[in-house]
Amino acid sequence: MFLEPTLTRDGTLDGAWWPHSFDLHRELPALVRLLEERLGPILRVRLDTAAWPELPAHLLVDGRFVRVSGLSATPHTIRVIRGSQDGFLLLVIPPDAAGPVAAAAMRIAASTGNTLSAKEILAPLHLLPRSPAAGMRLRRYQSRDSASVLALIDADRLPGQPSCTPHMLDQAVAGTSRYGCGPWTDLDRPATDVLVDPDGQVAGVVSYATRRDHRAGHVLWLHGREVLHIVEELVGHALLHLGDSRPVLAFTAAPGPGPAALPTGRRPMTRKVLEHAGFAARDSWRYLCRTTPGASHAPARPEVVVVASSTPPGWWLKARDDDVSAEVVAQEPIDGFGILWWFGAAAGHADEGLERELLSQADTLLHEHGASETVLYAAGDPEPCWELFDTAGFAEIDHLASFTRPSPPTDRPHPGRGL
Repeated sequence: MFLEPTLTRDGTLDGAWWPHSFDLHRELPALVRLLEERLGPILRVRLDTAAWPELPAHLLVDGRFVRVSGLSATPHTIRVIRGSQDGFLLLVIPPDAAGPVAAAAMRIAASTGNTLSAKEILAPLHLLPRSPAAGMRLRRYQSRDSASVLALIDADRLPGQPSCTPHMLDQAVAGTSRYGCGPWTDLDRPATDVLVDPDGQVAGVVSYATRRDHRAGHVLWLHGREVLHIVEELVGHALLHLGDSRPVLAFTAAPGPGPAALPTGRRPMTRKVLEHAGFAARDSWRYLCRTTPGASHAPARPEVVVVASSTPPGWWLKARDDDVSAEVVAQEPIDGFGILWWFGAAAGHADEGLERELLSQADTLLHEHGASETVLYAAGDPEPCWELFDTAGFAEIDHLASFTRPSPPTDRPHPGRGL
């Protein structure tokens, strides 16, 4: 944050602020504390409503309330008021701006006698927020968007994957999904936004959130029918709001039953956009599918133990015999689809008979609970189990991956510089 050194307010702007993210609950208290070192108590803050996804009604800063309200007349700015309408107008630098360019804009805004407006400073430095694809706009998801969003999700659904229901979508939007292996319990409530075309039709959707400890951002899930400019808008929008001061993980949760990962074969455009944005693939799963066989009537081997699973809802089957260990989670069937999460034994330690028994008992559970089709997610390198999967009738459909973008090296000036 820079302030004009004389504080005479003879210029168009009185300084500049470069927040780390769009989280005003986190960013504004730090700004107020810095300003109060020079200006005294701040009573009110007014912001450009179009630039922020959510404005708090007030802030509690060191035990004192500071009012927050909208400011529509001067875009790309923030006005701080210390009493009797005694205000200071600061340029707001976008959180994702590069360090040297942001520093240049801050110096201009804080220079004595500056006559340039916020837009006139930001535009030559290419710091104005990028407009969505021609005629499109981004807004917060609303319940009336449910059918359109479900259609987008269904368009990316893999063969054998259960459909996402309205209830599942509601849970995902609220951040309370019971399905998949997503990090729901560690996250703040997700923000889910839709990209709307000029006719008002929903063309894409993205959901993103930060961890409660603010150590990482998450692009949870997105769908845009693999249209390049739509996917670019969705990814760019999420990253802009998550900020650039923390690592970001992508495809770590799902809006319905299935893997918290991207099908890289079926969705190559999304993978391309993520990689272009600096993401690298990490945890991987293989996606296999087959018809569920009938229940086995052979006596179960005692080495297989079955316990209840809550996330996802179903059963956890564990097979142990001497130094061999293999596990599978059988998820409760949904609309006739059963799901297996396979964690087989490591290469060189497999017991084909034991793993075949593990699969057989999982099949029996799914069949008894109404599954006619089975999807199997094999974690990591399932090479030791390929023959088992092949003889059991599974066909590989896709390779799934999650993605990580590390936090970039910081080149921001010290937050107190220029005070």
